[in-house]
Amino acid sequence: MGSEKIWEEVLKEAKNHLSEQIVNTWLKPIKVGELRGDFIQLIAPNKFYKNWIETKYLPLIKKIFNESLSIEAQTIQVITKLSEKQKKTVTHTVSSAVTVDVFTSNLNKQYTFDNFVVGNSNNFAHAACLAVSEGYFHTYNPLFIYGGVGLGKTHLMHAVGNKLLEKFPKLKVLYISSENFTNEMISSLKSKKMDEFREKYRKIDVLLFDDVQFLAGKQRSTEEFFYTFNSLYDSQKQIILTSDKTPDEIPEMEERLKSRFAWGLIADIQPPSVEEKTAILMKRAEQMNIPLDEKVALFIAENLKSDNVRELIGALIRLSAYSSFNGEPISIELAKKTLDKFLIKKDKIITFDTILKVVCEYFNVKLSELKSKKRTKSIAYPRQIAMYLMREKLNCSLNEIGEIFGGRDHSTVLHSINSIEKKIKKEKELKEIIKILEKALYE
Repeated sequence: MGSEKIWEEVLKEAKNHLSEQIVNTWLKPIKVGELRGDFIQLIAPNKFYKNWIETKYLPLIKKIFNESLSIEAQTIQVITKLSEKQKKTVTHTVSSAVTVDVFTSNLNKQYTFDNFVVGNSNNFAHAACLAVSEGYFHTYNPLFIYGGVGLGKTHLMHAVGNKLLEKFPKLKVLYISSENFTNEMISSLKSKKMDEFREKYRKIDVLLFDDVQFLAGKQRSTEEFFYTFNSLYDSQKQIILTSDKTPDEIPEMEERLKSRFAWGLIADIQPPSVEEKTAILMKRAEQMNIPLDEKVALFIAENLKSDNVRELIGALIRLSAYSSFNGEPISIELAKKTLDKFLIKKDKIITFDTILKVVCEYFNVKLSELKSKKRTKSIAYPRQIAMYLMREKLNCSLNEIGEIFGGRDHSTVLHSINSIEKKIKKEKELKEIIKILEKALYE
């Protein structure tokens, strides 16, 4: 039995112990590098995978080899180096590619894996991008990364492209935004050069397509992209897409494209935690030779209104510039003075009305509806969130909250609050909504 067949059997057995999603995400990308006596060598796409496999799944893998496959496995080693066979496969894939310089590829050399801060908010997307950059071109195809504005999606895209060109200089990599793709297509239509346009996009090896959600509603652009996607996918070329929403959540996007976006791996990037924002500030300060104390970085991370990483870096640059121009050392006091309008006003007094106003504006519901007896989901859900915020921020009694919402009894209010508390633990989206609303309360 060959190594590929053996690993297929391992995957099949693993599905009896783990969910199919976990098996496909973490075990499927692994390769068997060597089988020698009771020694087994496994190859992981990158260090993140290696560490995850070793800490989470190695005992199960060993058990499957020993008990289910009757293959003695005293020692299992996990490495990250590509086998010779895989190297040859990658070399063959790129051998016929046309040499493209970084400028032609539209890649920004500043975006690399080395200056990307990895944390719980982005480690899944980072691991997937690292795998692709190592030459695992077909493991996650397409790779669809979604998340809010300024959280690092574009950074990861460029990092993949830069790493691939570093390893495989003849690879034809192209980064393009949805807007530029559309503009280029319109220009080609006007100049009657659509054949050249199609030739360009269908001969590349790796397509990095940013903000794909902006294709929605643009019929001709969508159609052209659809055929480009199909051509590249059928030719086993790598496609990476970014969006601010999951495929299913993109309004007006054609179903045939949504389904194709889900063929590979969908990875999210969440807003960074305070610790991650602090690490980002410290790392960028080091790169820019800005003398930044960790206490100042923590203050900015805790108090900046936005979770947008670009705005976080912008705040650092603004603080550094003010410090240089005025000859003042960077301190918490200087940060308060320089970044005043960008910081959360924690001394602001929060009231019932403040919470009701913020919730109504966010969910686009009327105050009268929020206080009414209506039980439709579009009204009941924001009502429950408002009750939760009143309890959390104002420490109101259940009866007080009930009075605000049309005289509801305390058991109804308690049920609403408990419901939101449970959902926050399970639903990332709700957790993010609460975070946004809490910030809005202090603006």
